[in-house]
Amino acid sequence: MSALIPVRRSAKPARRLAERGLTTVEYAIGLLGAAAAAMLLLRIFNDNAIFDTMMKWITDLFVKVAPHS
Repeated sequence: MSALIPVRRSAKPARRLAERGLTTVEYAIGLLGAAAAAMLLLRIFNDNAIFDTMMKWITDLFVKVAPHS
């Protein structure tokens, strides 16, 4: 046992206590981002002009990619 492996100590208790709220903030930011994305998609799919344009673009893309018989 002449060679000891150094053990890294964890952060100080005060620092761990201060970082405990970071997880909550990260979840809140993620939830806000998901809500914003949902609102954007709802806006896009409720607007018929944008939806029609997107559907035309997608169907044209499939027509170009699909093999012609």
